[in-house]
Amino acid sequence: MSQTSDVLPRYAQIKSHIKTQLESGLWRIGDRIPSETHLSEEFSVSRMTARRAVQELADEGLLARSVGAGTFVIQPPSPISSVELPDFNQQFSFSNSEYSNRIVTLETMPAGRDIAALLGLAEGELIYHSVIVHSIASVPAQWEESFVSPELVPVYLKQNYQKVSPQAYINWVIAPSRVEHQLQAIIADVMIAGALGLSTLSPCIKISRRSWHQDRVISVSRCIASGASCRIGNELLL
Repeated sequence: MSQTSDVLPRYAQIKSHIKTQLESGLWRIGDRIPSETHLSEEFSVSRMTARRAVQELADEGLLARSVGAGTFVIQPPSPISSVELPDFNQQFSFSNSEYSNRIVTLETMPAGRDIAALLGLAEGELIYHSVIVHSIASVPAQWEESFVSPELVPVYLKQNYQKVSPQAYINWVIAPSRVEHQLQAIIADVMIAGALGLSTLSPCIKISRRSWHQDRVISVSRCIASGASCRIGNELLL
């Protein structure tokens, strides 16, 4: 084993080993890879460590696990065109001395049909709901509404969010294994426009976000900001 791999955590060494077999063509699409027990013995680690390596590769779309049958190599997902979204977690952080926020809503509520479907819950199940306005230099910059799974983030409502932003707190409690985004141009309604200090019919950008931990949804949120203050990507200026 190389010196570089020696400094990696053991689960990362197993991931690197499996990826090497895939990239070399030694293990092909449809092949069953060695069992977690075999990998744990080969690398002298616990089965849980081997399982973490295999699960992370499954989350990346390189392997598929089948109960009772084993783990198989699958066709990796095709690359898709993407844009670089603004890093709001960094911008709306208390490490930024100009950042502040205002809590509009922090409550428990029954999930409506659409939100329940997005969270993978039954309509009417209790969820956590928050609305927070983020500001930079005391100027409102973003309106953020979140719907959160109480089971995965149990003390979400007990935070006052004066030291950490809601999304940063969720990521700290339970790191997402997958995140989906949707970008949309909208006209903000009167309530949101008022919260952001915008005039009626102001164009805005809405970023919808859904985060997952394995096969369970952690939260669904929508962030709305003035279209004039948002720029997606930073390579091309005309």
